[in-house]
Amino acid sequence: MAARIVNLADPDEGETLCATVEDAEQTLAAMVERFKSQGYRIAEQHLPDEDYPQFAVYDHGDVWIGTYTIILQ
Repeated sequence: MAARIVNLADPDEGETLCATVEDAEQTLAAMVERFKSQGYRIAEQHLPDEDYPQFAVYDHGDVWIGTYTIILQ
């Protein structure tokens, strides 16, 4: 099943389409690690009705820049 990685701050902008859920999980994990390596703060949250965690990303000034998650196609 195909899946999208989206920034919930602007779901129509800059989404990443992946062929499978597994690809989306790996791609999102790599994105999170890249943000961390650049010094961004990541807050992971698991909502009860959602299948996938959400990763809020904050810049060096602790300003929220987006929340990334997986949405099934």
